[in-house]
Amino acid sequence: MDALLAQIAAFSNASDLGQLASTLKNSDSVFTQNHQALPAALQQLDPAEQSLGFLYFLHHLSKGNLQAPDAAFIDNACRFFAVCNAGQIQQAPDIFVAVGRKLREHVVAAHNPRRGVQPLRSALQALQPSPEVLTPLHAEFFQLCLLSRCYAAASGVLAQDIYDVAPAQTTCTPTDLFLYCYYGGMLCIGRKQHARAQELLLQALTAPAVAGNAIVMAAYKKWVLVCLIHAGQLLTLPKFTSSTVRHLVESEARPYNELATAYGSRNAERLRRVADQHATVFAADGNAGLVRQAVASLAVRSIQRLTQTFLTLSLSDIAANTGLANAEEAEARILRMVAAGQIHAKIDGRSGMVRFADETRAATGASASSSAAACGGLWDSAAGVAALDERMKQVLELGKRLQQAHDAVSQDRAFVSKVAARERSKYELGAGASGLGGGLGSAGLGGADEFAPMAASGASM
Repeated sequence: MDALLAQIAAFSNASDLGQLASTLKNSDSVFTQNHQALPAALQQLDPAEQSLGFLYFLHHLSKGNLQAPDAAFIDNACRFFAVCNAGQIQQAPDIFVAVGRKLREHVVAAHNPRRGVQPLRSALQALQPSPEVLTPLHAEFFQLCLLSRCYAAASGVLAQDIYDVAPAQTTCTPTDLFLYCYYGGMLCIGRKQHARAQELLLQALTAPAVAGNAIVMAAYKKWVLVCLIHAGQLLTLPKFTSSTVRHLVESEARPYNELATAYGSRNAERLRRVADQHATVFAADGNAGLVRQAVASLAVRSIQRLTQTFLTLSLSDIAANTGLANAEEAEARILRMVAAGQIHAKIDGRSGMVRFADETRAATGASASSSAAACGGLWDSAAGVAALDERMKQVLELGKRLQQAHDAVSQDRAFVSKVAARERSKYELGAGASGLGGGLGSAGLGGADEFAPMAASGASM
């Protein structure tokens, strides 16, 4: 053990990190034989200057008979992640990720997930080769943010677009991507950022997959509810969604699909009936709260539609048209919508009449001409121009990345071989059909008419 500590002290510099990493990787027997001495030895190491050595000691300490939660392990891991040297820990990304996951387990077992939020945020940033690379610790960090209800703590990480996974440098797997999208979507739901949540959950659904999994199924269920809340309807899955995923959600998410169908009918009573019918399923999935929000959002949208037709309307008529129980419930709902800025209205308490202001009609009607005029005013300020400039830069950068991805795929040997094989197959099929159809006149077109839709649908998959 003393010899290993001496090597860590001697080789914890940039030029000798490779040698030190190899030594530590082949020292399992030393750690196993001296397991009782690990806590004392750990205190002799500097987590900032000797990060790689500290990491291995912490890892082997957590692998032993360490019962969670262990206060000393939590303290050491939090201290380490706060100051560790990125260049050193990137020599052993698998070990680093394992320690991060152990920290998550210990703080959850201690019923104090908040304790691990900031350390894991520092850890994932240290592991990232660049800010746009996904790591396995993103999901661990997001999970702690959810459990501790620190949704805002993840805002900076979620705001950073992810373009790469770099599995060789981060040990990232497809499961880590699915969890990033799922937990990220849940965090955005917690912050009422439904548009971003819808985007992240959809990424989980459309990620390449040859088999279904529980994460995708859970993501679909939340995606359906977010679509209803944010868009007012269940959106169609993109054509590039895996057929496996399509079959999975059609067979395993029937209560959610039935709820979406009921929502589309704009019949509040039918929607509530379906929600009550499958209440046990929704509660078991942890989605009862989202279902309540979806049911409530139908009344909100119904009231907003009324503002486009009527200038004044009685509370009882509003209740009847939106499926609310009575005038009192309609009044309470309108007051909440006014407070949230969803509509502009005044209620006459004596007559029970509601007058919708012109601002409501302008906001909900939103014709193309009025939108153009509004946009014109938006860019009149310096802040608006700066925001527009930033958005244009983002679009240009995205276009550049898309072109780079296109070039990389076009030059990929496996992709080129696959395309060439497909083209040869089409040519051979076409030649065979031409030979069979010779002399048949227009009757030979029957085969083309029959197989063209199938070919098109196959290409879209």
